[in-house]
Amino acid sequence: MPKKQANIWVMPGGPTSEWQQLPADALARLKGLLGWDVKLYLAPAEFARVFKIGFAEEGYSGSASVVSHLVTRLQQAGAVYKRTSHFTVCEDCGYPDSTQLCKKCGGKIISAEREGYYFRVDKYSERIHEFLGSDNLVLPRLQQAYVLNNINTMPIDDYLIAIKISRAKQEFMPTDCLGALAAVLSGSGYSVDDGGFQRLWPNTYLFFPRESLNYMYFWCSVFLALSIPQPGGFVCHSGIKLLDQRQQEVSPLLLAQNYSPDSIRYLLLATKATIEENTYSEDQVIHRINHDLANELGNLVTRVISLVSHFADGMVPSPNILTRQNADLELRERALDTPGKVEKYISSQELSQAIKAIKNLIGVTNRFIVSTAPWQLAPGGNQQERLNTVLYNICESLRFIAVSLKPIMPKAAQRIMEQLGIDGNNELSSWSSLGQWGLLPVDSKISPQSVLFPRIIPGYGGIGPYQDLIHREELARINMVVARVLSAELVAEFEGLLHLILYDGRQRYSVLAPVARSSPPGFLQGKKVVLLSNLMPSETEGLKNEGEILVLETEAGDLKPVFIDDDIPEGSEVSCLN
Repeated sequence: MPKKQANIWVMPGGPTSEWQQLPADALARLKGLLGWDVKLYLAPAEFARVFKIGFAEEGYSGSASVVSHLVTRLQQAGAVYKRTSHFTVCEDCGYPDSTQLCKKCGGKIISAEREGYYFRVDKYSERIHEFLGSDNLVLPRLQQAYVLNNINTMPIDDYLIAIKISRAKQEFMPTDCLGALAAVLSGSGYSVDDGGFQRLWPNTYLFFPRESLNYMYFWCSVFLALSIPQPGGFVCHSGIKLLDQRQQEVSPLLLAQNYSPDSIRYLLLATKATIEENTYSEDQVIHRINHDLANELGNLVTRVISLVSHFADGMVPSPNILTRQNADLELRERALDTPGKVEKYISSQELSQAIKAIKNLIGVTNRFIVSTAPWQLAPGGNQQERLNTVLYNICESLRFIAVSLKPIMPKAAQRIMEQLGIDGNNELSSWSSLGQWGLLPVDSKISPQSVLFPRIIPGYGGIGPYQDLIHREELARINMVVARVLSAELVAEFEGLLHLILYDGRQRYSVLAPVARSSPPGFLQGKKVVLLSNLMPSETEGLKNEGEILVLETEAGDLKPVFIDDDIPEGSEVSCLN
């Protein structure tokens, strides 16, 4: 049986829309994992190179035969008329341009009499709303109302789509809008009568930046005029703007250089979908990477690999079904449920929901480790079989997490599979392998590596990892005081994160701390902790973060607050002596 095929096209956009190449790449990778033959078309640029996006280097100019076919058919449908006028065109290639030199070939621009072909937009404007209003055509669904509102305000003036190159030749030079459409249709097999277009077009996805919605408007008019059915989807994401410490806009490419492309890929795809343009500060970027990648994912990988290295001599042990408990069954069911959700949400372009499904499995796995406490199951004793079962299950869950991450963070997924000893094993790293629990081979050799995602802190002049040494004088700049926890609440969007209200004897502080797994909210209330009170404030999910608390890492890998005795007054200073 021949493979299913899919075409994914990303229209060029401005700086805040360039990131749409990443959700397009995630969709292409997912389709590839599902066994499809996928072609991803986008304009080759630095963004695609840095984030290692595979693309075909075709431009957006359709073949001359498809352009001619479209113009002729639109004329026959009464959607296009021609009118002779003077146009500013390239003397060499005939491309219409208003600059001094042709942007296509660099030729001289002249004024010449040509036949122009105009599309009657008003003939189809009222039907476009109905065309785009179909369920699951505009993706993500959240954007449908925005797209329709903007389409309704588009002008209905007749639209120049092509100029005849010369009176002697039946050749047309399309304007950019028609040229791009001709390229998309040509790539999908349009005008070739072999049934290929009917098979491929329903699986063709068109990514439009917001500044190119006029293209979508015109293309839909052409589809209506020629009775071309709906494609697989029109995708339109909100723009994303990143700000540095000086609140100046910064390119994702610069942050990728500082953080790693996989971290920024994650940040952009994990952005909670909104209709408006999203703006993120450097502090928010740091917090997201530290919490989601360093504390959650990276910490889990380190814990699993360390536990197997320590208690099973670096080999995946054999589980014993007789020692299985309810927690094991819950972990298995959550793992088996995850890939279906990831597939669903990437297909509908709700990327943050796909990542949330993976985060939930990471959280369940972390809680499984805490509840089973493998370090307390003494090896060699009567609980050895139970210990082996626990260790096997966390390794298998980590395999599910790694494969589920392949469309979203391919490099991180590969590094996890390398540590599990299954990188290069197509059967164990395939999407279809996630349909069954327990495929990870017993006695697979674990290969520990460096930390997957080191914690990041603001450094002098930019962002960077922790430095090995600091100047002693820097200690004097840190204010640490004893503070009492007035309240603690879970932050819904972040697994394990608590929103604390602290009091230092003078004022209250709003602080975010990733300590929920070791210290439930009710347990913390009234406790005294060490507060770093003079940090630059930041904001996450609308919550202010006005400081940090001292924490320590437990044997289980959780973060736990450093508590101060109750008889120490709030506001007492904590300092380093030198």
